[in-house]
Amino acid sequence: CWWPTFKNNSRETKYRAVRSNNGWYERGKWLCSRTRTLSIGLEQHCRDLSSFETAGSGYAISGNAVTINSEGTYELSGVNNNKKIIISSSCTVNLNSFTLINTDTLTPILISANKVVEFVLSGESTLKDSSTNENEGVIYLQNGASLTISGTGTLNINPTTYMAINGTQGTSLIVNDGANIRVQSESTTVGGIYLRNGITFNNAVYIYDCPNGKNHSIDSEGTIKLIKGKYSLNSGNGKGIQSEKDLYIGEEGGNDDDLLLSIITTNEGIEAMGITFYSGSISIDATEDGINAAAQGTECDAQCSGNCVCYITFKGGKLNLTSGEDGIDSNGDITITGGQIIVFASITTEDQPIDQDGLLNITGGAIIAAGTSSMGGVSGETTQVAKVYTGTINAGDKLEVTDTNGNKIININTTKAASYIYFNYKTSFIVKLNNVQVTLSEPSQGQQPGGGSGQGGMNDPNSSDRQPFGPNDPNSSDRPGFGPNDPNSSDRPGFDPNSSDRQPTPSMNGNPSDSTVGQEKDGGFEILLKLSNILILLGLILL
Repeated sequence: CWWPTFKNNSRETKYRAVRSNNGWYERGKWLCSRTRTLSIGLEQHCRDLSSFETAGSGYAISGNAVTINSEGTYELSGVNNNKKIIISSSCTVNLNSFTLINTDTLTPILISANKVVEFVLSGESTLKDSSTNENEGVIYLQNGASLTISGTGTLNINPTTYMAINGTQGTSLIVNDGANIRVQSESTTVGGIYLRNGITFNNAVYIYDCPNGKNHSIDSEGTIKLIKGKYSLNSGNGKGIQSEKDLYIGEEGGNDDDLLLSIITTNEGIEAMGITFYSGSISIDATEDGINAAAQGTECDAQCSGNCVCYITFKGGKLNLTSGEDGIDSNGDITITGGQIIVFASITTEDQPIDQDGLLNITGGAIIAAGTSSMGGVSGETTQVAKVYTGTINAGDKLEVTDTNGNKIININTTKAASYIYFNYKTSFIVKLNNVQVTLSEPSQGQQPGGGSGQGGMNDPNSSDRQPFGPNDPNSSDRPGFGPNDPNSSDRPGFDPNSSDRQPTPSMNGNPSDSTVGQEKDGGFEILLKLSNILILLGLILL
């Protein structure tokens, strides 16, 4: 329905219809409810597509398809079945307690290529497709389209075949301004959001509850950002979050209470090429790796060689992670400058609570990394106090870390059994297990968290089979952010190679010692063996 309205200062004259408190009324028939209007010159248009009965200004109807074909603001409301909304023009669409349930092959909402569309939510709206949908998704974006979802309402999406929101090349999504999106399905083929060019959540709520689904909760070939809001991802067989580029969680200097992220999955919790934690309270329960930095797509191989740089950086936030395989795993570097990190990983010998193929540099934060005592070696530095506890830890045990004055650092109940815990903090500390103080030891090279066997390969910087360094070369001047991470750099934060309080170099037997002395002893023993072999050989020749 459409009515021309002419304004003259504060006076306006309407034609064809009468407006009441409940909507528009003409000749004994309600035409449409009150809507937000679009002003075009001296005209105002009231556009309500909920009835799908007759075409109006800015939209057309053909069979079960309604096409919005001009810019403006539109409202969708009411309960509808087996319809398809095609948005072929950049516009704003108010979803006002709108329900669309399809039992045929129709995609509920399609956004045409290169269109810029905003959904403004009010009330509670629901979209659902059928099991015979064309695998486009409940909301489908064609090449280059972008969608913003805002408002204070709730959008329920119930996929039965594929993704809740899906897009082809160049598509992107922004969810902000308090918008609440809930994706729920019992189907085994579904997933959450897959947009190719990036996804940003800020001050939003996203609840994904598909315990049987095979696709990921949040997935993009571009950058993903979770800045503020509440995110609960029950991902089933899919990953919680996956990006082929970078993932940013929280905001630098942000409040940890401003972002709450919970992930439960039988797959990996988080996987991206580069992962940065700024702030937030993050909980991950993953059957496989908890957090994994690995190359994706066709541009990189799995080991992040060439121009592909894999990394995990912790600048802040509170992480509680339980995994069935590696806890935190990077095919490149891991850098920790802040935050609270608690990891309980698998206790099998091939899995590590912290595992990296590059360097592990710790200059801040509070860390508990629990798993098995058969830890691999590590390349990198820590400027903090590092200790280990080796013994029996059962699930549910009380674990308390305090400074030497009794001030609490971390107080938790363990989430699974372990036989080894690595601690790292800026000052000396005391650890109690079930209210009893335990004896801590210095971590040996074989007990540091990270890096496979520690004998050559990707973890040995002197190994001939190490992947080409490129941007991961610790001696390269083009290493990203290398300055503060250079162990020989004078501008390394809080790091003085000549400082008397520098952590002693640990020996292989777990006791701090002068590694040079150990090498001299080994060298002398080796010379004696060689002389003994020569004498034996001469004796055989004489005989």
